[in-house]
Amino acid sequence: MAATFVLVHGAYHGAWCWERLTPVLEAWGARVLTPDLPGHGADKTPSADLSLTLYADRVADAVKGVGGPVSLLGHSMAGAVVAEAAERVPHLLTRLVYLTAYMPGPGESILDWARRDEGSRARALKVDHEGVPCLAVDRDTTRDAFYQDASGEDLDRVFPKLRPEPMAIFRQGLALSAENFGRVPRDYVSCRGDLAITPDLQDAMLAALPARRVWRMNCGHSPFVVCPEALAEILFEGEGSSG
Repeated sequence: MAATFVLVHGAYHGAWCWERLTPVLEAWGARVLTPDLPGHGADKTPSADLSLTLYADRVADAVKGVGGPVSLLGHSMAGAVVAEAAERVPHLLTRLVYLTAYMPGPGESILDWARRDEGSRARALKVDHEGVPCLAVDRDTTRDAFYQDASGEDLDRVFPKLRPEPMAIFRQGLALSAENFGRVPRDYVSCRGDLAITPDLQDAMLAALPARRVWRMNCGHSPFVVCPEALAEILFEGEGSSG
């Protein structure tokens, strides 16, 4: 059976960020779904309505639409989103893949881990967006933290598409159980040049919530832009561990 991937983008981004990885996976025979989280990309849900719960519901609905089995991948902030989605639809998942992502455990929030990351260059700005307290990133932070190994042309393409992220997303604790979330195998792709979620923090999260398998890539925070073929190879290698 061909692999099916549901790829979930991180904070500030949209499904558009997968535009280089998706055709590589599809050319190798995979089915790929890339939903926009509410309020991101083409989705116009108002900021006041956004929550981690709503994000997870959207992803769980995408998985239900496939019917399983699905490899569910979350990048960066979406590590928390896919964990919450796994709590809802564990029976439809072959595994979770955390792509250089936050990995909060039960009751923990993204912020619980992010505040420990003293080496991170992801310096977000507090802004008011649609009357909602949000975090946003300027062009320098986008380059230095998220795309330091990408081209200037890539930065020009990506930066105008970024949108503010409600602060509440980062503060919400995860409601995870051993019976649901805990039964789904966890894999982790660690980007060792990541300047947004540093390798030290990634290692600390993995020590607290171990993964079944860990792959290490010598790149920054956004391998789906910088080295999509190498990332695709890892994802297909991981499919051999699933099922």
